[in-house]
Amino acid sequence: MRTTIELPDRLIREAKTFTAQKGITLKEFFTNAVEKALLETPPETRRMTRPPIRGKADVRIPARSNEELAALLEAEDLKNFP
Repeated sequence: MRTTIELPDRLIREAKTFTAQKGITLKEFFTNAVEKALLETPPETRRMTRPPIRGKADVRIPARSNEELAALLEAEDLKNFP
C-alpha cells in the first residue's frame, strides 16, 4: 500500500545515507523498522471485543463474551424457574 508520511529532513537524510551504505531501499528500511517496532510491542492483555453487530432497522446488538452470555442465560433461567 502506498502512503505518505512527513518526517524531519534530518531523519530522511540519515535514513538515505544508512540505506545507501547497507545497499537496501528506503522502502525495505522503513518496512523492517515498522515490523521490528510492532514485534517488540507486547500484545495487550485485556480482552478484545468485537464491534456491535447491526441488525434490521440499524438495531445495535452488543458483543458479549462467553462468560457474559452464560451469566445472562443463568440469570434468565433463575428468573423463570424459582
